[in-house]
Amino acid sequence: MRQPWAQRLRTTNPVESPFAAARLRTDAAKRFKKVANATAVIWRMLLVAERAFRRVKHPELMSEVYRGVQYVDGRQAKTEAAA
Repeated sequence: MRQPWAQRLRTTNPVESPFAAARLRTDAAKRFKKVANATAVIWRMLLVAERAFRRVKHPELMSEVYRGVQYVDGRQAKTEAAA
């Protein structure tokens, strides 16, 4: 049985990956005479990349991730209070 946290990421940096398409189009955006037009092209590329974003599975666990809860073998590890 797969655990809710056990999923593979296709990249080592999922935060930066969507911006790769925008980075590729930045040179093309420099050709525009008006900043508004270049901004529109980059914005549109980010909207297209947004369609490929993966949803967070089990968002209820995100608060535990934020708090820094540790897990060992898929089970919450008991932390000893500092004396």
